[in-house]
Order: sequence, then structure tokens, then C-alpha cells
Amino acid sequence: MSGKRLAQLIGEVDDRFVEESMQGSVKKRQRVKWVGGMIAVAAVSLFVFSWDGFKERIPLSDNSSNMSVAYVDEGDIDVGMSSANLIEMSEDELFSKWEPALIRGVVTQIDHIELDFNGQEEYRSLVTIDVTDVYRGDLEPGSAIQVLTVAGVGSEVLQSDADVVSELRLGMEGIFMPIPYDASHIWSQNGATLQLTDVSAYGFPDGERYMFLNTEQGLVFSRDAYPSLAEAKTIEDVETFMMEQAR
Repeated sequence: MSGKRLAQLIGEVDDRFVEESMQGSVKKRQRVKWVGGMIAVAAVSLFVFSWDGFKERIPLSDNSSNMSVAYVDEGDIDVGMSSANLIEMSEDELFSKWEPALIRGVVTQIDHIELDFNGQEEYRSLVTIDVTDVYRGDLEPGSAIQVLTVAGVGSEVLQSDADVVSELRLGMEGIFMPIPYDASHIWSQNGATLQLTDVSAYGFPDGERYMFLNTEQGLVFSRDAYPSLAEAKTIEDVETFMMEQAR
């Protein structure tokens, strides 16, 4: 690397100093070349590290260990093929087992995250919902909640428990059944532990049975899981049913 090129890389330098840098001995020029090479290698190394390692991380409490959680782009998600089996529950159990809140709202934000369990990656999505109506729970209309759910929100996925959530889009209205997290909600895997409340205050146990979506193609939800709603055609039909459940 020439002395002039090195000076240009470092910054705008007066031509007089550039000329002086060219007038040294061969040994001096070789030294400048070596130093310049080291600068270039260091700069490239820093760029590679920053490019590969720059992910906005979510701060975790001391209740989580040996892991990290970071935001990623949708294209970086590796969903893969899932053979997950849904826990069999009756319609009544879906409303009572984890005491989900029952709300109506609009999706205002979708984020994707990578959970690194001691070197083993998992991917999930975070859905922000602006609450418009509350049928059960401590939430208030006008508030906003963030809900942790399976990966693949708003896109085609290969997970067996994510068909409904894959229909979710920004601006979409729906009726949702988020599970409130507390200290007992812990995810342990590969020698690492995640306190779920470090990531979100609410979660959907799966991507199928805890949301009723008002899509452009009509009402979308897991009809097999809710026999009482087998004939539901509109989100208002679901709302009437939810209000009955909340009594």
C-alpha cells in the first residue's frame, strides 16, 4: 500500500504531507506498507465481526442463564420442519387450563427473535397487539401487549402447530387468548434457562388455538378445537361466544 493511499484511508491529509511520506528510504516505505497492511487487516476483521455479530439483544435477568435473545430479520429465521404435537385439550380446558386473557385487538407490530440456548438456536416471534376490547383479564382497552409465539408469523411455515398464526398480518384484527407469564414459566434446554418474563409478559402456547383472525378471506381459527364455534362465520360470532365464556 502506498503512503499516499494510506493517508487517504486515514483521512483528508494535506498534499505536502503526502509528498513527504513518499520521500523516505526503501526501509521506511516498507515499514509504512507493513503498518498500512496491519491497519487494513484490523479494519476488515472489525467489519466482519460487526457485520456478523451486530444483533440487538434483549436484556435478560439473572433468572436466565447460559443464553442470549436477539432480534433478527424474518429472512434469518430457520424454522425447519417441526413434528410438534399439540397437547390434547377440550374446549373447556383451553379456556381454563392456563387462564388466558380474552381480548379483541389489532396487530401493530411483528418482531422475530433468535434464542440461543448455550449454542443451540431456537426462533420465535413477538406480536404486539393494541387492545380494543377485554372480555376477561386485567388488561384495559387502549393498552398494548406483546405476545411471544412460534416462529413464522405472517409467512409460510413448516410447523405443524403454526397454520393459524402464519395467516397473521400487520393491521389485522382478531380475538386473542394470551397466557399471562409469571415466575413459573421457565424454558430449559441444552444446559440453558430462559425466564419467559424476560422476553414477554404474555405468550401463545401454540400457533393454532389461541387466536381467531379476521382475514380478507374470512374468519380463520382452529375449528376442530372449538366445536361450539364450528359454524362461526364472523368475528362477531366469536365475540358473542367469548362474552359467554367470561361470565
